[in-house]
Amino acid sequence: MRRPPLLVGAVAAVAAVAAVVAAGAFSVPANALTVDGVSISRATLNRDLAVIQQNQAFGCYLDASVAVRSANQAALPTMTRNGGATYDTRYVDFWLSQQINNLLVEHLAASEHLSFDATALAAGRSDLLGNISSTLAEAAAATGQSAVCAPSGAAIVSTLPTAMVDELVRAQAAGDLVLSHAAGYGLGTTDLARFFSSHQSAFQTICLSGIQTTDQATANTVRSAIVAGEPFATAAQADSTDTQSAANGGALGCFSANEGAYDTVAADVKGLAVGQLSQPLANSGSYLLLVVTSEQPAAFDAVIPAVRQAILADGSAKATKQLSGLTKTARVSIDPRYGRWSGASGIGIQSPLTPPKTDLLEP
Repeated sequence: MRRPPLLVGAVAAVAAVAAVVAAGAFSVPANALTVDGVSISRATLNRDLAVIQQNQAFGCYLDASVAVRSANQAALPTMTRNGGATYDTRYVDFWLSQQINNLLVEHLAASEHLSFDATALAAGRSDLLGNISSTLAEAAAATGQSAVCAPSGAAIVSTLPTAMVDELVRAQAAGDLVLSHAAGYGLGTTDLARFFSSHQSAFQTICLSGIQTTDQATANTVRSAIVAGEPFATAAQADSTDTQSAANGGALGCFSANEGAYDTVAADVKGLAVGQLSQPLANSGSYLLLVVTSEQPAAFDAVIPAVRQAILADGSAKATKQLSGLTKTARVSIDPRYGRWSGASGIGIQSPLTPPKTDLLEP
Protein backbone atom coordinates (compact mmCIF):
# COMPACT_ATOMS: atom_id res chain seq x y z
CA MET A 1 0.00 0.00 0.00
CA ARG A 2 1.71 3.16 -1.13
CA ARG A 3 1.92 6.43 0.70
CA PRO A 4 3.22 9.84 -0.31
CA PRO A 5 6.46 10.29 1.60
CA LEU A 6 6.62 11.98 4.98
CA LEU A 7 3.03 13.23 5.18
CA VAL A 8 2.64 16.39 7.20
CA GLY A 9 0.45 16.83 10.29
CA ALA A 10 -2.73 17.58 8.38
CA VAL A 11 -4.96 16.65 11.30
CA ALA A 12 -3.55 19.43 13.46
CA ALA A 13 -3.97 21.93 10.65
CA VAL A 14 -7.58 20.95 10.15
CA ALA A 15 -8.37 21.41 13.85
CA ALA A 16 -7.20 25.03 13.99
CA VAL A 17 -9.44 27.98 14.84
CA ALA A 18 -11.47 29.16 11.84
CA ALA A 19 -10.75 32.43 10.07
CA VAL A 20 -11.01 33.64 6.49
CA VAL A 21 -8.72 35.02 3.81
CA ALA A 22 -10.08 36.93 0.84
CA ALA A 23 -9.97 34.77 -2.26
CA GLY A 24 -7.68 36.16 -4.92
CA ALA A 25 -6.83 39.21 -2.87
CA PHE A 26 -3.47 40.60 -1.72
CA SER A 27 -1.81 40.68 -5.14
CA VAL A 28 1.00 42.92 -3.87
CA PRO A 29 4.25 40.94 -4.31
CA ALA A 30 5.10 39.29 -1.02
CA ASN A 31 5.93 35.88 0.39
CA ALA A 32 3.35 33.60 1.93
CA LEU A 33 6.08 31.67 3.72
CA THR A 34 9.85 31.24 3.89
CA VAL A 35 11.62 28.07 5.01
CA ASP A 36 15.36 28.29 5.65
CA GLY A 37 15.72 31.05 3.08
CA VAL A 38 13.51 29.49 0.38
CA SER A 39 10.25 31.35 -0.21
CA ILE A 40 6.85 30.64 -1.70
CA SER A 41 5.19 33.80 -2.93
CA ARG A 42 1.66 34.83 -2.10
CA ALA A 43 0.97 34.81 -5.85
CA THR A 44 1.96 31.13 -6.01
CA LEU A 45 -0.21 30.35 -3.00
CA ASN A 46 -3.18 32.13 -4.58
CA ARG A 47 -2.57 30.26 -7.82
CA ASP A 48 -2.59 26.92 -6.02
CA LEU A 49 -5.74 27.74 -4.07
CA ALA A 50 -7.51 28.86 -7.25
CA VAL A 51 -6.57 25.58 -8.95
CA ILE A 52 -7.88 23.55 -6.03
CA GLN A 53 -11.09 25.57 -5.90
CA GLN A 54 -11.73 25.17 -9.62
CA ASN A 55 -10.51 21.57 -9.99
CA GLN A 56 -13.11 19.36 -8.37
CA ALA A 57 -11.18 16.12 -8.92
CA PHE A 58 -7.97 17.39 -7.30
CA GLY A 59 -9.85 18.90 -4.37
CA CYS A 60 -11.68 15.59 -3.95
CA TYR A 61 -8.34 13.76 -3.92
CA LEU A 62 -6.99 16.03 -1.16
CA ASP A 63 -10.11 15.31 0.90
CA ALA A 64 -9.69 11.58 0.29
CA SER A 65 -6.00 11.74 1.20
CA VAL A 66 -6.69 13.23 4.63
CA ALA A 67 -9.51 10.74 5.25
CA VAL A 68 -7.40 7.72 4.29
CA ARG A 69 -4.35 8.76 6.31
CA SER A 70 -6.38 9.54 9.42
CA ALA A 71 -8.55 6.40 9.13
CA ASN A 72 -11.53 8.74 8.67
CA GLN A 73 -10.78 10.51 11.96
CA ALA A 74 -10.16 13.87 10.26
CA ALA A 75 -11.50 15.78 7.29
CA LEU A 76 -10.65 19.00 5.52
CA PRO A 77 -13.00 21.92 6.11
CA THR A 78 -14.96 23.41 3.27
CA MET A 79 -12.43 25.34 1.25
CA THR A 80 -14.36 28.58 0.82
CA ARG A 81 -16.93 30.61 2.72
CA ASN A 82 -19.33 33.42 1.93
CA GLY A 83 -20.38 31.92 -1.37
CA GLY A 84 -16.79 31.31 -2.48
CA ALA A 85 -15.62 34.89 -1.89
CA THR A 86 -13.22 33.92 0.93
CA TYR A 87 -10.89 31.04 1.65
CA ASP A 88 -11.18 29.37 5.05
CA THR A 89 -7.84 29.90 6.79
CA ARG A 90 -7.90 26.34 8.10
CA TYR A 91 -7.77 25.12 4.51
CA VAL A 92 -5.07 27.63 3.56
CA ASP A 93 -2.99 26.48 6.52
CA PHE A 94 -3.42 22.85 5.48
CA TRP A 95 -2.00 23.64 2.04
CA LEU A 96 0.80 25.77 3.48
CA SER A 97 1.71 22.86 5.76
CA GLN A 98 2.13 20.68 2.68
CA GLN A 99 4.46 23.25 1.16
CA ILE A 100 6.52 23.53 4.34
CA ASN A 101 6.83 19.77 4.47
CA ASN A 102 7.97 19.63 0.84
CA LEU A 103 10.61 22.34 1.37
CA LEU A 104 11.94 20.61 4.49
CA VAL A 105 12.18 17.27 2.70
CA GLU A 106 14.04 18.93 -0.17
CA HIS A 107 16.33 20.62 2.37
CA LEU A 108 17.02 17.19 3.89
CA ALA A 109 17.78 15.76 0.44
CA ALA A 110 20.20 18.63 -0.27
CA SER A 111 21.96 18.15 3.08
CA GLU A 112 22.62 14.55 2.08
CA HIS A 113 23.86 15.62 -1.39
CA LEU A 114 21.11 13.70 -3.20
CA SER A 115 20.77 14.67 -6.85
CA PHE A 116 17.53 15.60 -8.64
CA ASP A 117 18.54 14.28 -12.04
CA ALA A 118 16.21 13.41 -14.90
CA THR A 119 15.96 9.79 -13.76
CA ALA A 120 14.92 10.78 -10.23
CA LEU A 121 12.30 13.21 -11.54
CA ALA A 122 10.89 10.68 -13.98
CA ALA A 123 10.60 8.10 -11.21
CA GLY A 124 9.08 10.73 -8.93
CA ARG A 125 6.37 11.41 -11.49
CA SER A 126 5.59 7.71 -11.76
CA ASP A 127 5.40 7.37 -7.98
CA LEU A 128 3.20 10.47 -7.71
CA LEU A 129 0.68 8.99 -10.14
CA GLY A 130 0.81 5.64 -8.36
CA ASN A 131 0.36 7.17 -4.92
CA ILE A 132 -2.66 9.19 -6.00
CA SER A 133 -4.20 6.13 -7.66
CA SER A 134 -3.59 4.08 -4.51
CA THR A 135 -5.25 6.72 -2.32
CA LEU A 136 -8.27 6.87 -4.64
CA ALA A 137 -8.57 3.08 -4.55
CA GLU A 138 -8.42 3.00 -0.74
CA ALA A 139 -10.99 5.75 -0.45
CA ALA A 140 -13.30 3.93 -2.86
CA ALA A 141 -12.93 0.65 -0.97
CA ALA A 142 -13.64 2.35 2.36
CA THR A 143 -16.89 3.80 1.02
CA GLY A 144 -17.98 0.76 -0.98
CA GLN A 145 -17.68 2.57 -4.29
CA SER A 146 -16.00 1.40 -7.46
CA ALA A 147 -14.17 4.73 -7.84
CA VAL A 148 -13.97 8.21 -6.28
CA CYS A 149 -12.78 11.57 -7.59
CA ALA A 150 -11.26 10.27 -10.84
CA PRO A 151 -10.31 6.99 -12.53
CA SER A 152 -6.61 7.31 -11.72
CA GLY A 153 -3.76 9.51 -10.58
CA ALA A 154 -2.87 10.15 -14.21
CA ALA A 155 -6.38 11.45 -14.86
CA ILE A 156 -6.10 13.95 -12.01
CA VAL A 157 -2.56 15.13 -12.78
CA SER A 158 -3.47 15.68 -16.43
CA THR A 159 -5.90 18.43 -15.35
CA LEU A 160 -3.34 20.42 -13.34
CA PRO A 161 -1.18 23.32 -14.59
CA THR A 162 2.31 22.30 -15.68
CA ALA A 163 4.01 24.45 -13.02
CA MET A 164 1.97 22.84 -10.25
CA VAL A 165 2.65 19.34 -11.58
CA ASP A 166 6.39 20.09 -11.68
CA GLU A 167 6.28 21.13 -8.02
CA LEU A 168 4.38 17.99 -7.00
CA VAL A 169 6.78 15.78 -8.97
CA ARG A 170 9.83 17.44 -7.43
CA ALA A 171 8.37 17.01 -3.94
CA GLN A 172 7.72 13.32 -4.63
CA ALA A 173 11.22 12.83 -6.05
CA ALA A 174 12.77 14.50 -3.00
CA GLY A 175 10.81 12.23 -0.69
CA ASP A 176 11.84 9.15 -2.65
CA LEU A 177 15.51 10.11 -2.49
CA VAL A 178 15.38 10.77 1.25
CA LEU A 179 13.54 7.53 2.00
CA SER A 180 15.82 5.33 -0.08
CA HIS A 181 18.93 7.01 1.35
CA ALA A 182 17.61 6.37 4.87
CA ALA A 183 17.16 2.70 3.93
CA GLY A 184 20.77 2.54 2.79
CA TYR A 185 20.00 1.99 -0.88
CA GLY A 186 19.80 3.96 -4.07
CA LEU A 187 16.96 3.56 -6.54
CA GLY A 188 19.07 2.48 -9.52
CA THR A 189 18.82 -1.02 -10.94
CA THR A 190 21.95 -2.22 -9.13
CA ASP A 191 20.67 -1.19 -5.70
CA LEU A 192 17.20 -2.54 -6.40
CA ALA A 193 18.70 -5.89 -7.40
CA ARG A 194 20.87 -5.92 -4.26
CA PHE A 195 17.82 -5.34 -2.06
CA PHE A 196 15.84 -8.02 -3.90
CA SER A 197 18.66 -10.53 -3.48
CA SER A 198 18.55 -10.04 0.30
CA HIS A 199 14.74 -10.15 0.59
CA GLN A 200 13.57 -12.61 -2.07
CA SER A 201 10.99 -14.29 0.18
CA ALA A 202 9.17 -10.96 0.56
CA PHE A 203 8.42 -10.88 -3.18
CA GLN A 204 7.38 -14.45 -3.98
CA THR A 205 4.03 -14.99 -5.66
CA ILE A 206 1.40 -16.38 -3.26
CA CYS A 207 -1.37 -18.68 -4.51
CA LEU A 208 -4.21 -19.49 -2.14
CA SER A 209 -7.72 -20.76 -1.67
CA GLY A 210 -10.33 -19.47 0.74
CA ILE A 211 -13.71 -20.10 2.31
CA GLN A 212 -15.90 -17.16 3.34
CA THR A 213 -18.50 -17.54 6.10
CA THR A 214 -20.99 -15.15 7.65
CA ASP A 215 -19.79 -15.57 11.25
CA GLN A 216 -16.93 -16.94 13.33
CA ALA A 217 -18.92 -19.87 14.71
CA THR A 218 -19.60 -21.18 11.19
CA ALA A 219 -15.95 -20.69 10.28
CA ASN A 220 -14.91 -22.74 13.32
CA THR A 221 -17.34 -25.52 12.38
CA VAL A 222 -16.09 -25.65 8.79
CA ARG A 223 -12.49 -25.60 9.95
CA SER A 224 -13.09 -28.52 12.32
CA ALA A 225 -14.60 -30.52 9.46
CA ILE A 226 -11.55 -29.86 7.24
CA VAL A 227 -9.14 -30.79 10.04
CA ALA A 228 -11.13 -33.99 10.50
CA GLY A 229 -10.56 -34.91 6.86
CA GLU A 230 -13.09 -33.14 4.63
CA PRO A 231 -11.32 -31.89 1.48
CA PHE A 232 -10.94 -28.11 1.40
CA ALA A 233 -12.48 -27.87 -2.07
CA THR A 234 -15.53 -29.84 -0.97
CA ALA A 235 -16.03 -27.60 2.07
CA ALA A 236 -15.65 -24.50 -0.10
CA GLN A 237 -18.26 -25.68 -2.57
CA ALA A 238 -20.70 -26.52 0.23
CA ASP A 239 -20.13 -23.72 2.73
CA SER A 240 -18.43 -20.65 1.22
CA THR A 241 -20.64 -17.60 0.75
CA ASP A 242 -18.28 -16.36 -1.98
CA THR A 243 -20.06 -18.08 -4.85
CA GLN A 244 -17.40 -17.27 -7.43
CA SER A 245 -14.50 -18.93 -5.59
CA ALA A 246 -16.76 -21.67 -4.20
CA ALA A 247 -17.49 -22.85 -7.72
CA ASN A 248 -13.72 -23.32 -8.16
CA GLY A 249 -13.22 -25.21 -4.93
CA GLY A 250 -12.24 -22.03 -3.08
CA ALA A 251 -9.39 -21.06 -5.43
CA LEU A 252 -8.67 -17.34 -5.14
CA GLY A 253 -5.77 -17.20 -7.57
CA CYS A 254 -2.18 -16.05 -7.29
CA PHE A 255 -0.96 -12.66 -6.09
CA SER A 256 2.19 -10.98 -7.37
CA ALA A 257 4.17 -8.60 -5.17
CA ASN A 258 3.27 -5.80 -7.60
CA GLU A 259 -0.46 -6.07 -6.87
CA GLY A 260 -2.20 -3.70 -4.48
CA ALA A 261 -3.73 -6.57 -2.48
CA TYR A 262 -0.38 -8.31 -1.96
CA ASP A 263 0.48 -6.75 1.41
CA THR A 264 -2.91 -7.74 2.83
CA VAL A 265 -2.63 -11.29 1.48
CA ALA A 266 0.94 -11.68 2.78
CA ALA A 267 -0.12 -10.45 6.23
CA ASP A 268 -3.13 -12.81 6.33
CA VAL A 269 -1.04 -15.90 5.56
CA LYS A 270 2.11 -14.90 7.45
CA GLY A 271 3.54 -17.93 9.25
CA LEU A 272 1.43 -20.44 7.30
CA ALA A 273 3.26 -23.23 5.51
CA VAL A 274 2.01 -24.37 2.12
CA GLY A 275 -1.07 -26.55 2.69
CA GLN A 276 -1.62 -25.32 6.27
CA LEU A 277 -5.13 -24.09 7.15
CA SER A 278 -5.50 -20.68 8.83
CA GLN A 279 -7.58 -19.83 11.84
CA PRO A 280 -10.77 -17.83 11.07
CA LEU A 281 -9.82 -14.30 9.95
CA ALA A 282 -12.20 -11.35 10.37
CA ASN A 283 -12.82 -9.67 7.04
CA SER A 284 -15.27 -6.74 6.73
CA GLY A 285 -18.14 -8.40 8.55
CA SER A 286 -17.39 -11.95 7.41
CA TYR A 287 -14.80 -14.60 8.34
CA LEU A 288 -12.27 -16.30 6.10
CA LEU A 289 -10.42 -19.61 6.17
CA LEU A 290 -7.32 -19.52 3.99
CA VAL A 291 -4.83 -22.09 2.78
CA VAL A 292 -1.67 -21.35 0.78
CA THR A 293 -1.64 -23.69 -2.20
CA SER A 294 1.80 -22.68 -3.47
CA GLU A 295 4.55 -20.07 -3.21
CA GLN A 296 6.45 -19.28 -6.38
CA PRO A 297 9.81 -17.45 -6.49
CA ALA A 298 9.62 -14.14 -8.34
CA ALA A 299 11.99 -12.97 -11.03
CA PHE A 300 13.59 -9.62 -10.20
CA ASP A 301 12.57 -8.00 -13.48
CA ALA A 302 8.92 -8.90 -12.80
CA VAL A 303 8.71 -7.19 -9.39
CA ILE A 304 10.87 -4.07 -9.75
CA PRO A 305 7.98 -1.72 -8.78
CA ALA A 306 7.40 -3.72 -5.58
CA VAL A 307 11.12 -3.73 -4.73
CA ARG A 308 11.23 0.03 -5.16
CA GLN A 309 8.27 0.52 -2.84
CA ALA A 310 9.78 -1.85 -0.27
CA ILE A 311 12.99 0.20 -0.13
CA LEU A 312 11.00 3.40 0.36
CA ALA A 313 8.97 1.80 3.15
CA ASP A 314 12.14 0.46 4.76
CA GLY A 315 13.55 3.96 5.12
CA SER A 316 10.37 5.54 6.45
CA ALA A 317 11.06 5.36 10.21
CA LYS A 318 14.58 6.78 9.98
CA ALA A 319 13.62 9.50 7.48
CA THR A 320 10.64 10.56 9.58
CA LYS A 321 12.93 10.93 12.60
CA GLN A 322 15.36 13.00 10.54
CA LEU A 323 12.57 15.25 9.30
CA SER A 324 11.26 15.69 12.83
CA GLY A 325 14.66 16.91 13.99
CA LEU A 326 14.96 19.28 11.04
CA THR A 327 11.47 20.65 11.68
CA LYS A 328 12.39 21.69 15.21
CA THR A 329 15.38 23.73 14.06
CA ALA A 330 14.00 25.10 10.78
CA ARG A 331 13.72 28.86 10.30
CA VAL A 332 10.14 29.29 9.16
CA SER A 333 8.26 32.55 8.73
CA ILE A 334 4.64 32.86 7.62
CA ASP A 335 2.62 35.86 6.53
CA PRO A 336 0.72 36.73 9.75
CA ARG A 337 -2.60 36.81 7.91
CA TYR A 338 -2.30 33.00 7.54
CA GLY A 339 -1.18 32.25 11.09
CA ARG A 340 1.93 31.49 13.13
CA TRP A 341 4.53 28.74 12.74
CA SER A 342 4.48 26.01 15.38
CA GLY A 343 7.14 23.37 14.78
CA ALA A 344 7.96 22.15 18.27
CA SER A 345 5.94 18.95 17.94
CA GLY A 346 5.83 18.59 14.16
CA ILE A 347 4.84 20.64 11.15
CA GLY A 348 1.95 22.87 12.13
CA ILE A 349 0.47 26.31 11.70
CA GLN A 350 -1.62 28.08 14.30
CA SER A 351 -4.36 30.08 12.64
CA PRO A 352 -4.57 33.81 13.43
CA LEU A 353 -6.75 34.57 16.38
CA THR A 354 -10.21 35.94 15.64
CA PRO A 355 -10.88 39.17 17.57
CA PRO A 356 -13.62 38.94 20.22
CA LYS A 357 -16.95 40.29 19.05
CA THR A 358 -16.76 43.10 21.60
CA ASP A 359 -13.73 44.47 19.72
CA LEU A 360 -15.50 44.64 16.37
CA LEU A 361 -17.17 47.82 15.10
CA GLU A 362 -20.11 45.74 13.92
CA PRO A 363 -20.20 42.53 16.01
